[in-house]
Amino acid sequence: MLRESVSAENQINLSEALTAVIAQIVRSSPSLRHIDTGRVLVCIGSNKRGGRGGIFGKLVPLKFENGSGILRYRGSVYALPEIVYGSKRFLYLVYFYMPRFFDLSWSEKLRVIFHELYHISPHFDGDIRRMGKVKTAHGHSRKRFDSLYKDEFDRFLRDFPAGRHRDFLQMDSQCLFNRYEQVTGIRMRNPRPVAIDLR
Repeated sequence: MLRESVSAENQINLSEALTAVIAQIVRSSPSLRHIDTGRVLVCIGSNKRGGRGGIFGKLVPLKFENGSGILRYRGSVYALPEIVYGSKRFLYLVYFYMPRFFDLSWSEKLRVIFHELYHISPHFDGDIRRMGKVKTAHGHSRKRFDSLYKDEFDRFLRDFPAGRHRDFLQMDSQCLFNRYEQVTGIRMRNPRPVAIDLR
């Protein structure tokens, strides 16, 4: 028996939906306008851990410091694999985790998205925004890191209009699976540096 195809209104691609939200954030936020959303691949991860141990989102840069394609470390040279999806080459992956991220309130989802986007280097070169020599990702204080985009986040939250993007963010994981027959998204293993031979 042939399986009936799922109609467009009964399916959702979480990666596409979140990419659309990210594009709206980038257009509205001066400190994030350097981001080319076409080179940031949104992936869906799984994290069923409860309590404080799980994470909601994670940015993965695909280059090293200052956008370098290689890292020299203890006599070896490392590179990250090139990520090509469709016909596009990506500089960043950003993961959002099911169900923890999707079970947040819509405003907390936006806060997580802002946080991960703010990690992207202002040069948009595949590296992260480096906040210190030792604690490079957040600097000496995550609270201070979050304060750097707080005004823009508060303004975006205040002006975020009702509509399909907000409707999507207001659904938790159970609601998504109840509402749609097919819930999909891009799944990809976290890329790891590999040793290479430059000889």
